[in-house]
Amino acid sequence: MANKMRNFISVILLTCISLSAFAQAENPAAETAEAAPSEINYYIDYSEAEPRFIQRLIWEQSNFVYRYEVIVERQQNNGSFTEVERLSTEESFAEVSLPAGNYRYQINLFDLLDEYASTTRWREFEIIRALQPELAGFSPSNFYLDEEKNWVITLRGQNLLPRSEIFLVDGNRMIRAQSHTSEGNTSIAVFSPVSLSVGKFYVYVRNPGGLDTRLGTFTIANKKPFDMNISVGYAPIIPLYGYLFKDSDIEAPFPDSFYLLGAGAKISIVPFKRVWGNLGLEVSSSFTKLKHDFGSYTPEANALNTHLSFLYQLYFFEKFLALNVSLGAGAFTLMDFHYKYPVGNPTENITSAIPSAAAGLSFMIFVFKPFFINLGADFIHAFSVDSPMPGFITPFLHVGFQL
Repeated sequence: MANKMRNFISVILLTCISLSAFAQAENPAAETAEAAPSEINYYIDYSEAEPRFIQRLIWEQSNFVYRYEVIVERQQNNGSFTEVERLSTEESFAEVSLPAGNYRYQINLFDLLDEYASTTRWREFEIIRALQPELAGFSPSNFYLDEEKNWVITLRGQNLLPRSEIFLVDGNRMIRAQSHTSEGNTSIAVFSPVSLSVGKFYVYVRNPGGLDTRLGTFTIANKKPFDMNISVGYAPIIPLYGYLFKDSDIEAPFPDSFYLLGAGAKISIVPFKRVWGNLGLEVSSSFTKLKHDFGSYTPEANALNTHLSFLYQLYFFEKFLALNVSLGAGAFTLMDFHYKYPVGNPTENITSAIPSAAAGLSFMIFVFKPFFINLGADFIHAFSVDSPMPGFITPFLHVGFQL
């Protein structure tokens, strides 16, 4: 009776295991899950004189399996496979230490009575030889973000591989090389300029298998802490809409489409310099003579525009040309406004100021460094109490120098 019961239980267990194995073989998802690799499928044992790599083969645990027999075979030069490991485990993984090469493994499943139940299909894997990288030096030793150049570092050492990973490391910051070519003793690493930032870094190399090395110090900096640009020149006014000034009792005093007598100045300081562009502040001012002869009377005034703006600057052609984009606010001031008459005294001078917003676009051309020509225009909208509010352009042509 005991033997019959034992055989009956064996049949039940074998049936469950066979159904489970059949379901995994028929279901691609189950097959994938059976031997899905973990995030870390190896580790390094440092208990001996030489580091020893332990590979871990992992599969899905089954409730109907008492133990697993893992068979590992290595592929020979002629393509055939030869058994190199056979081990038994009750866990859902097996650890082996194998040299570099191509391998495959399969698992024999044994039921809760420790009798053979089924076998999984062969699964292939590759072990790559882990080599310790060594760094003897690199060049250059720095990048200057405010210079136009190629962002390339040449590394010299040992075991620098095509599959190596190369970084610049500073604490928690890691800047990965965009690409690299390696030939064992040398490696040329190319970095994306967008990823670079100011700091002091180690050059870090990590080979397949996790062995790594570092060498420092590599510096990313600006050759100049900041730039200061000063320029002066010609700056007329071209009205676009509204009135530069409106006296409600008489006709608008300045109806002309342009006023040519003007001058301007700009001062900018640029302390934040990156490869993608520079950021700073700009103070701009322009002074224009306004006058219109109506015959029986002549209105006159001086227009003063003063603005503080955020500045974005981008250099081209090895810093021969710079694009400036500005956006800011300030005041439009009409100074000494009065009327002159052919006979009699002029009216009393009036000065008024209203807030305004400004947006500018210009190009700095460094004909002979540090001197440059600054050519561009500012658009200004004044928030007048009169309607419509005035808007105008002040084109400018400046000469300047950079400190």
